[in-house]
Amino acid sequence: MRLKILDCKSEDDAKCYLCRVSLSDYIRSIPTDYKEFDVQRGIVSNRYLDNLVETVREKRHIPPIVLVSGGETVNEESIELKGYRILDGLQRTHRLKVIHDAIDVVISNKNEGLSEENINSYYRRFSSEFKKVGATRKLVKMLFDFQVSKLDSAIEFFEGNSLWLEVWCGLSSDNQIKKMLLLNAGHKSVNIKHQLELLFLGTLFKLEEISNDHIEFKREREVSATQYSKSRGLGQYHFSHIISALISLSAGKVVNTNSDFISGLQSGNLPEVELIEGFNIEFLRKFIEFVYKLDASLNENYGVDGLRWLGREVVLVGVFGAIGASSKERGVGLYEFFDGLISSVDQMVRELSVDEFEHHRNRVELNKVNVGSINKKAVYKAVYDIVSGRGFASWEEYFGGALK
Repeated sequence: MRLKILDCKSEDDAKCYLCRVSLSDYIRSIPTDYKEFDVQRGIVSNRYLDNLVETVREKRHIPPIVLVSGGETVNEESIELKGYRILDGLQRTHRLKVIHDAIDVVISNKNEGLSEENINSYYRRFSSEFKKVGATRKLVKMLFDFQVSKLDSAIEFFEGNSLWLEVWCGLSSDNQIKKMLLLNAGHKSVNIKHQLELLFLGTLFKLEEISNDHIEFKREREVSATQYSKSRGLGQYHFSHIISALISLSAGKVVNTNSDFISGLQSGNLPEVELIEGFNIEFLRKFIEFVYKLDASLNENYGVDGLRWLGREVVLVGVFGAIGASSKERGVGLYEFFDGLISSVDQMVRELSVDEFEHHRNRVELNKVNVGSINKKAVYKAVYDIVSGRGFASWEEYFGGALK
């Protein structure tokens, strides 16, 4: 894709080019894997963007889209992009692609009796094709109103308009994440879990590299943490939960990964960041080995209830905050500490009496406490008593007292 350069700014070792390109050329350039950029969240619903087809038809202005170059040739007036990733504008690009593909479906079936009187039956007749490209009944109706069936090709619908693009060249991975979060600051808020995942993508890559075929990490853009916890299988972990667990393990206490914590991470004011980034491959291998053995033992002893229990972030934070605290108290390194825990994980699981956890949790007067906080504290105290050798007391006691 060739772009006309309008302006340029340098930032450290990176350059940002403000460019203009025809909208039709941009549509042609959209790669098949345009949604597969690690720093991006998934496609989200937005009723305003659902009407983007009107903007295209009237050749109105479309807000600029920000790209990260995957290779380029630059001269004084233009830049030739060999590939790119979408840093900001994924939602707009997705809907532009859906519009194009839906028009393709309409044109391919233009001789199948399309008329205003039978638009509903027409949509039903070709619903599988429209659903495959993500086109709703409303969009198909609008395309009918715009008489797109008279076009020779879908790309004609986009001709006669231009698009502004900001193209970053030489932008580091860390700065790509920072730019993406900044670009989304004024939009629909980026999910806290997604932000947390972005800040620790390097850790995800390490975990995926060392984990066996029985282990799978889910990201927020693939499945929400809430939905995941209801239907997770053995060896499936929400990456944001794993990061929260590692943070609490490093700190040796229950840590709330809320918006204030994320701000602290981004500003570099929290020591947990350096600790987690300092975890080597061997330690992470030992950590995930323990997580899986704990998971398997919970499943064996408590079935689905055990899987659901470990599927909660509050549980993982409590468990690993307690392990970190006990390790510090004993003056034993975490790697060595996990060695001992792995050999005694079945005993720990039996002591935990997970089948009684829900009963006592539901007896807490929710109007008087923060339910998430009380759950984390209860799990922390239970696991701390077990791993420190004091022995498990009872969930009734853990839900009744306060964490000191």
